[in-house]
Amino acid sequence: MNPLVLIIILSLSHQVKEAVVWVDDFNSTLDDSWKGRNNHYKDIYSIKKQNAKSFLNAKSTDSDNFIVKKIKVDIVQYPYLNWKWRAHSLPVNGDEGVREYCDVGASIAIALNASRLFPKSIKYSWSTELPEGSITKSPYAKWPSKCDIRVMESGSDALGEWKTEKVNILEDYKTFYNKANLKTKKVFAIVIMTDSDNTSTLSEADYDDIYFSKT
Repeated sequence: MNPLVLIIILSLSHQVKEAVVWVDDFNSTLDDSWKGRNNHYKDIYSIKKQNAKSFLNAKSTDSDNFIVKKIKVDIVQYPYLNWKWRAHSLPVNGDEGVREYCDVGASIAIALNASRLFPKSIKYSWSTELPEGSITKSPYAKWPSKCDIRVMESGSDALGEWKTEKVNILEDYKTFYNKANLKTKKVFAIVIMTDSDNTSTLSEADYDDIYFSKT
């Protein structure tokens, strides 16, 4: 092969690899890069397979557990978060903006700082009650903590169907934090949560192919 052609191919291949930053495709076991709120998280979050395709399943009965994976991604360079999910059961009367009903069928949150005492995050949810496109705040995030929530899917009409999502985290961050002309902004973790402790009902969803992209 012509050396120049080989250089071009390798260069293009390198660019393709850098076009995305993978979080997880869940094609193997739920590895130790994911941590739970307590040691029972693997009773709720596990890898399943259907039609030769693996994915993460989350099934919660009266639980508030979540899983979190440390990452370090500059959302100025990789502003888009992409994923697929499928809800099976939504918590009855679940409403992420109300403390008494703050359960969610499926959610993915991006940690904007590394603080455990005063975390700041943006959360994307599949809500039972809140309309698609609505924005609210977590009632559990008290200043100086902050958690802004954007509802991506709502209600039970699409239960059992895979939905593909793509959000511009950078623009959401600028909006929620009144920022402009950012040169860099790193995120530090990604959190997956399907919970049902407040409503004491069943909540179940699947997740797959989570990654950051430049476009």
